[in-house]
Amino acid sequence: MKKSGAFSLIVALMTALSACAGGQAGKTNQFEQEGQARKTIVLSVFQAHPVYSFAAKKYGERHPDVDIQIQEYSQGEGSDLEGKLEKYVNITNTELLSGKGADLISLDVSGFPVGKYVDRQALANLSEWMERDPDFDPRSYEMNILDGAKMRGGLYTLPLRFFLDSLMGDAKAIEQSGVKFDDRTWTWREFTTVGQGLAESGIHEYSMGNTPPELMLNNLFVDNYTRIVHTEKHPASFDAHAFVELMEQVRTMYADKVITDAEVSAGDYFFAPALILSPEDYFIGPAMFYEQGKIYYKPLAAGQQAGGAFVMNMTLGMNKNSKVQAEVWDFMKYLMSDEIQTMPDLQGFSVNKSVNEKMFKELQDKGAVESPMGSAIPVQKADGDRLRQMVSQAVTPQQNDSKIQAIIEEEAKAFYSGQKSAQAVADLVANRVTTYLNE
Repeated sequence: MKKSGAFSLIVALMTALSACAGGQAGKTNQFEQEGQARKTIVLSVFQAHPVYSFAAKKYGERHPDVDIQIQEYSQGEGSDLEGKLEKYVNITNTELLSGKGADLISLDVSGFPVGKYVDRQALANLSEWMERDPDFDPRSYEMNILDGAKMRGGLYTLPLRFFLDSLMGDAKAIEQSGVKFDDRTWTWREFTTVGQGLAESGIHEYSMGNTPPELMLNNLFVDNYTRIVHTEKHPASFDAHAFVELMEQVRTMYADKVITDAEVSAGDYFFAPALILSPEDYFIGPAMFYEQGKIYYKPLAAGQQAGGAFVMNMTLGMNKNSKVQAEVWDFMKYLMSDEIQTMPDLQGFSVNKSVNEKMFKELQDKGAVESPMGSAIPVQKADGDRLRQMVSQAVTPQQNDSKIQAIIEEEAKAFYSGQKSAQAVADLVANRVTTYLNE
């Protein structure tokens, strides 16, 4: 009887343990099934930004069914940054154009043929996601920037941040010269006329200095990109005639002594290029160069819409062939949120309106900006209002393509040194650029 009872007890214990093990196995299988159902977003970047890592972590905590993986290409040994960049662009090109690649791609690296991605339907049209998302309120964002970033009728690249492309000038000297102009609407041709008038005052000899003509040509080419380079249809084309006009226009600037490539001391010219990376930059840059400096709108290219130019930063594109587009879009919205856009060490202005307004208010409340030299630069309400206006009215993105600009700089030297005609150089540039664009 004792043995039988003991045996029964052992059987009962084994049965109970078996049931527990079965239950635990069921839980494990369920967890594995949930793990298998978990969606993964792959974000491809050349160099990881702390903001992306933070956002991925926080988003994952709130959405346990989504795993965000950041693929950083620049990791590993070696210091050949240029070579790595080229390989990164080539690998991304191959993947995207073959219907593969990461779900979300950082497009900040120069050299990405975004137009080609759009034409080959490799990038998703984010305008469509915005339109059908009831939670997306356009009034919360700097839509002038998002509209300006559109191409082919849709938004395919989302800049989380942006810089203002402008000029800083010697406001005191310009006022003393008596020369009048409206920088909100002036063109580069008008800039030349204004520069001649300013030089006659004798205060400064040149409007701009330390600028080789091929560099100035590239500055104007960026503004005239869509007028000269046509990628809407295949094969892409290059307007050599318009480029000749641009080359001649730049030569006139130097012939009329409005611009010089000679070395000129800081502050001894009327204007200098200014890329505004923060609200503080708006005040610090002019104060560092001039006794009474001011930020001016950059002159317009022929046919360019008035409102100001901007440079996109932290720009992202969604892979059209991604299997998790809804999750990618939701993560992109999170990247535009107040929580992420107010993180420290972010350069530029935000695509989020409330974040910009907070920066403006904090600056106004301080009443001054400290210069690198330690002096206090007063912040006047009128200046703050003008900065707000420049941010809200910026409409023209700068089309930077390092390969095309390198071609222009290399070939244009022969024209400005008198070795080749403008037409000969333009034909060479057109041939090389179209070959590159149609590869």
